[in-house]
Amino acid sequence: MPTATISASGRRYRGLSAEQRRADQRERLVRAAINEFSARGYHRTSVEDIVRSAHTSRTAFYLFFDNREAAMYAALQASLLGLLDSVRKDLRNVGSDKSLLEVGVTAFVGYLVSDPAAARILLLEGIGTSPEVNALRARVRCQVATQVREIWADFDSQAASAPQAAAVAVGVFGLLLESMLHLVESGRLDEAPSHIPALVTAVERMLAPAD
Repeated sequence: MPTATISASGRRYRGLSAEQRRADQRERLVRAAINEFSARGYHRTSVEDIVRSAHTSRTAFYLFFDNREAAMYAALQASLLGLLDSVRKDLRNVGSDKSLLEVGVTAFVGYLVSDPAAARILLLEGIGTSPEVNALRARVRCQVATQVREIWADFDSQAASAPQAAAVAVGVFGLLLESMLHLVESGRLDEAPSHIPALVTAVERMLAPAD
């Protein structure tokens, strides 16, 4: 069992330095924000709810976040990064037996199903809470659209490089988002994996060149 020690780098508690303790506190607060905002809704979640779920204090909360909006920003940011990291990791390791599109859609759906609370933050609770949160969502849409265009180039390189391609790529991502949002709102997110073949086919038809 870890014990408290003193080192040249500073006091340590349970094997963690002061810097590590702060990182641990912030991580717990962000996770608590994801869980509480998802369960209660943004407008019905208080700082006290987040603090209690994180097993920490209001002092710790305000060490990292100015207010509840900042906590929502952090919750959305963590959820988005988790999603993007999951998709990019799977795309980097794609085998010759599967298409980039199939792997990307499967990774996207798989992440949401593996973390339903993060899914609600991404698809539902994070919308419109503040201009900063909206700006973050817009930046991520652009990142995902770039990834979609790279996959699109395998189907139709000319179309993927057209001036309108960026907006179309955002629309393709919107298809996936709206499909998952429908399942979240209806309490059927666990059914999402069974929708993957249909989603892949729909996106393939959207990106395939015209005959």
